[in-house]
Amino acid sequence: MSHEKMLSQKQFFFFIIQAQIGVGVLSLPHALNSTAKGGSFISVLIAGLVTQSIIFFMYFLLKKFPELNLFHILLKLFGPFIGRILIACYIIHFILLGANIMLSAVDILSSWILVSTPKWVLMLLFSIMTFYLAKEKLTVLARFFTISSFLFIPLIIFVTYGLTQAQFEYMLPLFEAGALNILKGAQDATVSMYGFEMMLIIFPFINGSNKQKLLSITLANSFVTLFYTFVVLTCVMVFNSNQLDLIPEPVIYLMKSLNFYIFDRADIIFLPIWAITIVCSTVNYCYASANGLAIFFNRKNHEKFTVYVNIFIFTIALIPVTPLAMHQFNLLNIYSTYIFIALIPIALMFLSLFVKRKAGEPI
Repeated sequence: MSHEKMLSQKQFFFFIIQAQIGVGVLSLPHALNSTAKGGSFISVLIAGLVTQSIIFFMYFLLKKFPELNLFHILLKLFGPFIGRILIACYIIHFILLGANIMLSAVDILSSWILVSTPKWVLMLLFSIMTFYLAKEKLTVLARFFTISSFLFIPLIIFVTYGLTQAQFEYMLPLFEAGALNILKGAQDATVSMYGFEMMLIIFPFINGSNKQKLLSITLANSFVTLFYTFVVLTCVMVFNSNQLDLIPEPVIYLMKSLNFYIFDRADIIFLPIWAITIVCSTVNYCYASANGLAIFFNRKNHEKFTVYVNIFIFTIALIPVTPLAMHQFNLLNIYSTYIFIALIPIALMFLSLFVKRKAGEPI
């Protein structure tokens, strides 16, 4: 991976934001309402602290091996055989996540604005866009993600305008569901905020000291946490609990109900802007999978593997066709996330404590 150039701290910041914000932001208020009720936004804040804790564990692991990313660390700690098995598991995990994001995004677009368009056509369009981005170098992705991040401005404006319909009493009492249910809601919120694990892949290619890198990803995670909190809090104040139980994507429903006088349906503008963010999220996992394959087969360039990864993502996303199958596929990704984003990196961090020398130091 020596052909990759270094990213700036600013690019790293926007890279992580684009990786974290995805499909979950649209349905999170609905998912949290069943457990946390008016305290849903508290669950999001707790989830932000949980993700930050995992980021710290990842940081200490990467700090131990400053010139290596996750795949090289696996090879160093476990050797070429077991290390490659673990790399293959991570590749499968990233492919499944990419397929799940694509499937969820296409399902939402088909339900709201592209009702007559076959889902496989939308998936094919997503795959084409993903391929042309993911095959590029990391610096190209970072530039695109940085430019795309300016699209969060209209998204925030749309959600803010929804506060004109807010009823503060809808969120009271805050602890109606109880502290335990608010903590349970934090579990759903944490799953919706994954994407920060991309630091395991790109950390060696960031300019600056380790502390500067940690500060950048901390700021990115803080931005995502506050953005999710703002979205959930707005929906909780606009819709009552019974309404949130019936609306699977309350953010889109909120956009549809807004009248900007210049245009009638804000959701038609909101969804295409949001779709660009989904493309960025899918590109991240396609890029990570292709890089994993390049390291697995000891190749310097990931470009030739990108097409195979996109074919796998596209094919897997076609398999779940019923709501039950989609739900089970989503559960598979949730449990996979617990293992590959939390459990294994934390275990690797503790295992690295027994490695006395940093990578690159003479033996």
